[in-house]
Amino acid sequence: MLKIAYLRAMFMSKVRQSAWFSYGLNAFFGACLTGCASVGTPGGGLYDETPPVLRSSDPADGATMVRKRKITMRFDENIKLDNALEKLTVSPPQEKSPTILSNAKTLSIELLDTLQANTTYSIDLGNAVQDNNEGNPMARLSLLFSTGPTIDSLQLSGYLLNAADLEPVSGAYVGIYNEAGNALGDSILSQRTMQRAGKTDEYGHFSILGCAPGQYRLYALVDGNSNFRYDMWSENIAFCDTLVQPSADSTQLLLMAFNEGRLNRYLEDCTRPDSIHINVRFATQMDSLPRLTWLMPDGSRLAGDSTLLVQDNLTHDTLSYWICDSALYNADTLMLEMSYLYTDTAGVDVMRTDTMQMLRPARRQQAKASDDKPDDKRQGGGLRRLRRGKKAERAKGDSVPAAPQVTYMTIKQIAGQNLGIGAKPRFEASAPLDSLHTDMIHLQYRRDTLWVDMPCEWVPDTLHPCRYTLLARPHYTPGMQYQLVVDSAAMRSIYGHPVDKTVLKFKEKTNEEYAHLLFNISGIDTTAYVELLNAKDQPVQRAQVVRGQAKFVHVVPGTYYARLVVDANGNGRHDTGSLFEHRHPEQVYYFNAQLSLRSNWTIQQNWNPTETPLLQQKPDGVKQNKPKEKTERKSRNEEYRQKMRK
Repeated sequence: MLKIAYLRAMFMSKVRQSAWFSYGLNAFFGACLTGCASVGTPGGGLYDETPPVLRSSDPADGATMVRKRKITMRFDENIKLDNALEKLTVSPPQEKSPTILSNAKTLSIELLDTLQANTTYSIDLGNAVQDNNEGNPMARLSLLFSTGPTIDSLQLSGYLLNAADLEPVSGAYVGIYNEAGNALGDSILSQRTMQRAGKTDEYGHFSILGCAPGQYRLYALVDGNSNFRYDMWSENIAFCDTLVQPSADSTQLLLMAFNEGRLNRYLEDCTRPDSIHINVRFATQMDSLPRLTWLMPDGSRLAGDSTLLVQDNLTHDTLSYWICDSALYNADTLMLEMSYLYTDTAGVDVMRTDTMQMLRPARRQQAKASDDKPDDKRQGGGLRRLRRGKKAERAKGDSVPAAPQVTYMTIKQIAGQNLGIGAKPRFEASAPLDSLHTDMIHLQYRRDTLWVDMPCEWVPDTLHPCRYTLLARPHYTPGMQYQLVVDSAAMRSIYGHPVDKTVLKFKEKTNEEYAHLLFNISGIDTTAYVELLNAKDQPVQRAQVVRGQAKFVHVVPGTYYARLVVDANGNGRHDTGSLFEHRHPEQVYYFNAQLSLRSNWTIQQNWNPTETPLLQQKPDGVKQNKPKEKTERKSRNEEYRQKMRK
């Protein structure tokens, strides 16, 4: 490149007589210089996969007798930060959040709390530091220094998983308390700030740096208010059964996070989406339904029980009320008083009463028909109405009144036309029923080309006022075709709308359309059940473990995963833990492989849930908290290499 620049200067001194020749040479040498400055191959070259390198820091890693609160780090290339405030962890924990700034190759962190004497401080940035061009992150950036003459260099590390589904828990604080002089037991987590702490990354991994020798209590906390104490029931926690001792090696501990289930109760929302509905949503499950009272314009009170039908769920936290009284649902403004259990600031459930104004949604304004609008035209310098509305013309020549339009209620199938073996067909009306004539509801099965009546029973749902189950007498038969015939006026809604004649067809599947699965369970000597899961980690079927086996029959073919729950008390659900009772949640295990089930197949699978470490059990296919993949640039580089080989 230097030779080309020298030649350019020599030629320019010789050819100043010709402006055109000079211009051409400038363009030529400019192109040459541009080519010399180009980095990489004509095809673009490999992508940078190298993260920044820390060249120096002030104070240096391992420094003692440090007095200043500003930390400066210098790197070998320009850097940028990714969620630095979220990933930065300073130990001992700080009451005031530090400030962090980056400029070119320099990173500065300033601690706003006063430094404690004779204390080891750790600065952990996780993977927040990246190179400026390609975003390659440093694997883990940390720094230790001491305000005294010695530095503590031991550590504790491990993983935090959610107890109910073995998901990695990210962004949680994991901290320790020295057991020496601790008279509070486990309640120390709710009364004192953690002495040292680390934060879990996207894999659930944590490291607590700068620990002194000793015995410690170890806790994890998803800290809702960032005070490093367990003082909110909504916060998830974890604890270690035994005291832990920091070491210089990388021994990995495993903690299981849980919520004690004592979530704060409060009203999240109460709306009137249309004239006939009131929707209520609470923040968590409730023990009972709220008490509703209408406050009437004349000052009287009207109990909600007599004018409302509730659409409930098992936890009473999401409710929809149907307003039955026409004087209420026709009113533009309703005043509603609601009494319900509310969790106060002391964590105690008390009765609370709120009064809400419920406004009727604005009615849609009907557009005026163009044939009703006057059309004014100018003729002879004046305004003259040229035509009348078409409706008026039609009315003039047709004196027959239009038939009144009937609004029908509807009924639909909930589970579709193909019923699983043993499943009962369920139906939903468009509104709660005021009258029902069961003699006008017919269940029929198909015999050859004929539909034959059979005995049936129409059973209302206990939670949903519009849903019903149709039971057959004696039962439904696999492979048989059925239809429900609802005669006109067999039903009428609480709003006076009849049902039109309706025919809904369905059939029950055959055994050959299903897969069957048998787990032979070993290593578990207590009550347990197994759940089949879909790719979203949601249970689709459950089987009790009986004499070492869990049987799944009539499984819809597809891809599944499996989870075993140790049900020690036999209540049929996963029970959470308690910090102050020092009780862990019930143990959960995952079958660490995908299950592919085909129709008319029976599969037997041996499974010892304790054989594989918990950290390795949950398959990636069902894992919901998946860290960002780091293979994009590697795959692009591999594609580039393959292209260059051709």
